[in-house]
Amino acid sequence: MPLPAQGKSILMTSDPYHIPGYGGYCPQFKYQIGRTFGKTTSILLEDCNVQSSGRLVLGEIYPGPTEADKIKEERVKLLQTRTQSWGDQKLVESMVPGYTGFIPKSEHYFGKRYAENCGNAISDFENDQRKRNYSIEQLKLINAQQSGTIRRTKTDDFKMPPLTTQNVTPLKPIAAKAKPYISPNALNHSMSPYYMENYDKNKCFMSGYTGFVPRSRGLLGKGYPIITQNALNDFTDDLVNYKQIKTLPVTVQHAETYKLDTKPLFPVTTGLVPHYTGHIPGQKFRYGRTFGHSTHNALKLEAVTA
Repeated sequence: MPLPAQGKSILMTSDPYHIPGYGGYCPQFKYQIGRTFGKTTSILLEDCNVQSSGRLVLGEIYPGPTEADKIKEERVKLLQTRTQSWGDQKLVESMVPGYTGFIPKSEHYFGKRYAENCGNAISDFENDQRKRNYSIEQLKLINAQQSGTIRRTKTDDFKMPPLTTQNVTPLKPIAAKAKPYISPNALNHSMSPYYMENYDKNKCFMSGYTGFVPRSRGLLGKGYPIITQNALNDFTDDLVNYKQIKTLPVTVQHAETYKLDTKPLFPVTTGLVPHYTGHIPGQKFRYGRTFGHSTHNALKLEAVTA
């Protein structure tokens, strides 16, 4: 028996209907008898006199085109218009695997068939080219309107803000060449960090600088730019302090020294204690006596009596 266009036999219940075992609510079903479950639900779903929400519980078996299908169709149309505009060319809608030529933007597409990846890449490239050409045309049109070559009309396809200038464009130049603009906030790479202010964040040396940096030997545990910045700040402060005190008069003050009455190392009236390990003048030439007798008045000084 031949099948209809949708691939469903004519002996089966026509859509829409609920299959046996459906546990949801079906309006007026409990008042129907004498038919199968599928035919009963089909009649109730198609009957306009039965109150229902109007929305079927079951979705369409054959869904319509998805968003991906619409994008693919637009890309196909774009490639077809490209073929019509440029005629015989290498970049076409259906690329054959094995083509070794360059395909723009093909590095951004992968994971699909070769022909599909090439079609997506070529359509993306063509779309970018058209946007660029449209921007160039609009720029030329704006330039022509500002220079007075053409005038704006109400039939223009784009919107441009009105020209509010009081002078006639284009303006006449007052000099042969424009002076170069130098921003006050631009980085000055020619200035040495030694002459920068302490609050300048660029007063430092980059990592890898092998020259001498004053006051940096005792700074550790930080990054090289931070260490050099702190060292240069200390060095600058020392220079400023030196310039301030350089012109001041120099006054020299000598503090009085006092001789402290300390106990002598070698006693005069007694000897040293045995096991003394310090140096004793002439001790290596003395023998035949005890340590205490041989070290008695080792320096041979005269005793001072009060």
